[in-house]
Amino acid sequence: MGRSLGRYELTRELGRGGMGVVWAARDRENDREVAVKLLAPRGANADLTTLERRFLREIRITGRLNHPGIPALHDHGNHGGELYLVMDLVPGDALDAVLKNEGPLPVERAADIVRRTAEVLAHAHEQGVVHRDLKPSNLMVTPDGDIKVLDFGVAAALDPQPGETRFTSSNVTPGTVVYMAPEQAMGRTEPAADLYSLGCVLYELLTGAPPFVSASPFMLYHHHAQDPVPALDERRHGVPAGLRELTEALLEKKPENRPASAAEVVALAAAWAPEPARSPGRTRIPHPRLAEIDGLRLRGRPADALRGYEDLLSGAGAAGDLGRADILAARVGRALCAGALGRTREALDELESVLAEQRELPGPDDAAVLDTRYEIAVLLARAGERSVAGEMLERLAIDEDRVLPDGDARSRRARALLERLRRIA
Repeated sequence: MGRSLGRYELTRELGRGGMGVVWAARDRENDREVAVKLLAPRGANADLTTLERRFLREIRITGRLNHPGIPALHDHGNHGGELYLVMDLVPGDALDAVLKNEGPLPVERAADIVRRTAEVLAHAHEQGVVHRDLKPSNLMVTPDGDIKVLDFGVAAALDPQPGETRFTSSNVTPGTVVYMAPEQAMGRTEPAADLYSLGCVLYELLTGAPPFVSASPFMLYHHHAQDPVPALDERRHGVPAGLRELTEALLEKKPENRPASAAEVVALAAAWAPEPARSPGRTRIPHPRLAEIDGLRLRGRPADALRGYEDLLSGAGAAGDLGRADILAARVGRALCAGALGRTREALDELESVLAEQRELPGPDDAAVLDTRYEIAVLLARAGERSVAGEMLERLAIDEDRVLPDGDARSRRARALLERLRRIA
């Protein structure tokens, strides 16, 4: 039976969890369907005023997120002691239901889901927002295959400050223990915790079950903190080595051993994901071997990666012919490794040579061109040529604003580096 919450007529329950219940609802004022989330009951001794202030603060923070993979927030408030959120009603199926119906997913589809989710996380982390409760039930698969990440800010809103009463009636750390990073269970939340949760999701997409399961929350905490992750190839044969390595890297116990950012995960997962719709700023899908070598470089192993790039460019170890775009990308990677190893002038010469070719193919507005221009500016700044670097960054910032789509994790990097250089000066 439906009920009313102010102007919202709740029509059917969509799902429930430890943090609340989600309903489909009719917004009578605007004559549209929305989703309404009623947050879980507070503890008997909770101070609603304090909790509501923090809840509203978190909604203001997450309200600045603007990405097609995040449902828009329309309203929020307190109705008769119940805190609620009103957001887009997303069509499709939650990923946990997809897994229940289909079991482990094909490698390409699993990688695509992780890539799309990591794109959303990259945008949120750029805005200083950590999800805290990433799991299959918070990932909606739309009818056209897009991914929508639900519940940004809800866990943060429920997490108390020192000395405050927890909002959840069970008095436990907000989040879901099956997917929770070890450091988050100890009260430390940072972007790397979202990457660990994403690793748990990827593991489940590939095997049909998360890495650790137990009826006891305490045992789950212990497994995540202490036990090695069950070998992926023992639960599913034939997972590409690079994707297996990405899964293992995401599930590292120490945050500093995981990929450096969600944007790095996007690049690594792209090797096995289907080609996205082409548009300026969309990540190109690299040759699988190239993606693996990129992963070495991004994880701080420039000497190993340099050998890999050189072997790939010479034809040794390549799984197939490289296209011109992959060759240019490998040359960029080789130059960045040289720069990381202190060979700055060599790196700059190579990047400038690559940039001239990239401007012809794929064109001056392609994301790869913007990436190379940024890396040249970084090297110039490191070499002490800050004035030249600053001029390059000013032009690059204008072009990034013009070319890159809203929500692209790279859209503010030139301005951020330019601001740092100005502060140093």
